[in-house]
This record gives sequence, structure tokens and C-alpha cells, in this order.
Amino acid sequence: MTRNIPSLILLTSLAAAAVSLNAEPTPSADRTSIESPKPQAKTKVVPKIVPAPPLAEGWSYVKGEWIHSEGYKYVKGQVIRTGAQTHKSPPKPPSKALLNSVKTKPGPSPDPNSAAAKAAQKERNLAPRPASQTGTNL
Repeated sequence: MTRNIPSLILLTSLAAAAVSLNAEPTPSADRTSIESPKPQAKTKVVPKIVPAPPLAEGWSYVKGEWIHSEGYKYVKGQVIRTGAQTHKSPPKPPSKALLNSVKTKPGPSPDPNSAAAKAAQKERNLAPRPASQTGTNL
């Protein structure tokens, strides 16, 4: 019996301690107010999303071809549909100013008597050539 009384007291105190404890976390606002006595103004800064500016007339020059953003190509003076069929009228072809702005200007031709031209000619002359394929086995 003397053994049962201390174990009963221990069991009762553990049960009372478990009931008295509150496992709910305190709200974060209460915790911050306890840590710092002065209130801090919280302002949320939302980054402004700016869409990319649209291309001039929707046409862009990619790898030597004019491509429209809606799925059209400009080939030999005609607008050709390459994407899925939309029930819209095709866009206007690129303007002449836009077409001329992309044309590459030829660079100055190198002087045939310059040192670089002579070195390039010598390199071409010294390059090995494949043997002729005459078809004889002799």
C-alpha cells in the first residue's frame, strides 16, 4: 500500500500538469509586440509588372525570314499562314521602311594586294586536295 500511494500521487500530478498545459501557439502578432515595444508599420511592396512593348507591326526578322507574332510569314512579297488557322484576316505585310532597316550593307572588299589577302591565297594553295577518282585500279 505504501508503494501505491506515491505512484498514485505521481500519476495524478502528471495528469493535472498535462491538463493545465495549453498546446496552442501564441499568435505571431502578440509575439512581435512583446519583443519590440514600438509598433512597426508593415507595408507590402508589390513589384509592378510591365508587359514587353509590342513589336513594330507585329513583324520580326528571325534567321533571314520575316515572322509575324500571330503565326504568319512574309515570303516573296506574300503573307503566308504557318500557324493554326484563325478566322482573322492576315496582317499587313511589313512596311518598306522596316524591310530596308534589316538589309545588311556590304562591307568594303579587301585589297587584293594586302598582306591578309596574300596569306589567305597561300593558305588555299597549300590545302591538300583529294585524289582524283578515275575508277582504275592499276
